[in-house]
Amino acid sequence: MTYAGFLALFLLVPIGSLILLLGRRLLCRRYWLTTALLAAIVLLAMAPWDHAAVARGIWNWSLAQTWGLRLWLIPLEEYLFALLETLLTTLLLYALLRSGRAPAPPLPEEEITTRKGV
Repeated sequence: MTYAGFLALFLLVPIGSLILLLGRRLLCRRYWLTTALLAAIVLLAMAPWDHAAVARGIWNWSLAQTWGLRLWLIPLEEYLFALLETLLTTLLLYALLRSGRAPAPPLPEEEITTRKGV
């Protein structure tokens, strides 16, 4: 599987599904500004790290598995991965918070026994 195929299957399909599910609720300027800020932070953290790893020979991407376009030794798909995973994460969080069904944190053991009357 190529890197682009991976992005399509594991990121674009879930992102598209969430966008269809959320619909008009995504017309929220605050959501998009927050997502853009997080994506910028992710790119600023990812790019130097990946560049240093490639420059030191820690890892690399096969030209046969990528489009061949590289920026600062990093394939374009890796930048897309960083952006798309940020988008997917914020969409998931937004969907959970908007639905009102965000999972509640587990109660400490003391509160559980107190509620049972033990």
